[in-house]
Amino acid sequence: MKRLIVVSVAGAMFAAAGLAQPTNSWQEQWFKAKYGRYSPMEEARQKAEQANTAFHEETTPRAESRTKSATPTNSWQEQWFKAKYGRYSPMEEARQKAEQANTAFHEETTPRAEPRIEPAKPINSWREQWFKTKYGRYSPMEEARQKAERGR
Repeated sequence: MKRLIVVSVAGAMFAAAGLAQPTNSWQEQWFKAKYGRYSPMEEARQKAEQANTAFHEETTPRAESRTKSATPTNSWQEQWFKAKYGRYSPMEEARQKAEQANTAFHEETTPRAEPRIEPAKPINSWREQWFKTKYGRYSPMEEARQKAERGR
């Protein structure tokens, strides 16, 4: 019985020593990979550490106006949308268009003396190649483009 008490006390001391560690890098890395931010305990530790340093960075408040918080310029969703569809999402395109309209500097383009008309290129060549490989002919869009090009 005495040995059981000694073993359980020793086990409790080892467990407490593990919990008393300042950081658990594996757990923090897992939390950050899963949720994209540090755990609340780690954030509180970093904030306390930053408050105790002589140099203080200027931080912006988290609650910003709705327009600023609704304009993620390079979020993972935009990257995913661009990778999947080959263009920005409609919300991002509208934001970019509004940003261009609201800028103070507008680049003036001068028209060329002799405008060049280049033949229309296929929009997505790999898709056309895939369509031709699968069906043995060009897609209807590509056929229409070729027909219009021959008509010039």
